[in-house]
Amino acid sequence: MSRLTATAATLSLTFMLFAGQTGAAGAADASGTGDLRTAAAHDCQLIKDLQPVVADLLATVDGDATTPGSSAWLNAQAARAKAAGRTQLATWLSERATLRQEQGTVLKTRQELLGTGLSWCTAHGFGAGA
Repeated sequence: MSRLTATAATLSLTFMLFAGQTGAAGAADASGTGDLRTAAAHDCQLIKDLQPVVADLLATVDGDATTPGSSAWLNAQAARAKAAGRTQLATWLSERATLRQEQGTVLKTRQELLGTGLSWCTAHGFGAGA
């Protein structure tokens, strides 16, 4: 699930930058080479761009047994493997399903944080035009 991992890493970096803990926004302002407002506008645009990505990933993770990659799909594959006597494969698929459910929880948290970030952007004038 490299796409999910890459998205989670990007989201984590975005939130660190957005919160002002480290990164380009603070460094640009301190060095005089950039503008904090420009950095905030960039971060707000990134938040807007990430929202549909996270929503798509959540739709996959939370999909039904016909959605390849979903937790339900992995559980169905595990049941099929177990019925065929492939216990090691069934165990591996069950573990992947559990991991996928945990990733779904992380994505839901990220989606909430993106919503909070978008609210901040709108409140500070980085709304639809940013």
